[in-house]
Amino acid sequence: MRQVAPDPEPLRGLVDRLEYREGWTFGLTDLDRGQGSEGLTLIITVSTTDTYNRNRPLRVCHYMPVPPAAYDWRSWQRWLLDQLLLVERHEACEFFRLHDSPESEHVTRPYAPSHGPGNDPYLIREVGTVEDVETSFRGVRERAG
Repeated sequence: MRQVAPDPEPLRGLVDRLEYREGWTFGLTDLDRGQGSEGLTLIITVSTTDTYNRNRPLRVCHYMPVPPAAYDWRSWQRWLLDQLLLVERHEACEFFRLHDSPESEHVTRPYAPSHGPGNDPYLIREVGTVEDVETSFRGVRERAG
C-alpha cells in the first residue's frame, strides 16, 4: 500500500502547541510502527501507573498513524482531539476492574484492550483470552499470567 499527501504543516504547528494532562507528551515523526506499518505517526506518551501493579510507574507510547490528508487546521485540531479520546478510552478499559464480591481480592478486567498483532487496542470489546491482553503489538507476551 502506498499513500501520499502534502506535509501536514498545520498539524505540526498544533502538536508543537498541544497541552493536555500532566504527564502526557506529544510528538510527530516518520516511524516504523512494526508489523510492516510505517509512516508519519503521532506519538502520544503517557506517564501513568501500571494497571496490573499500581505501585509501578509506567510510560506508554501510543502510535497514531497520521492520515494522508490535506486538512486545514480545524480538521487537524479535531483529529488530534479524536486521538486523545482513543487513548483515554484505551486507558479507561485498562483501569476498569470488577471484584468478584465487595470483599474479594480477585478482579476481572472485562474490557482490557487486546494489544497483540492484528488487534486494534482502541476497540472496546469483552476480553477473549488472557493472551490477547498480555501480548504486545510486536507479538511478545509482556506479562506473566
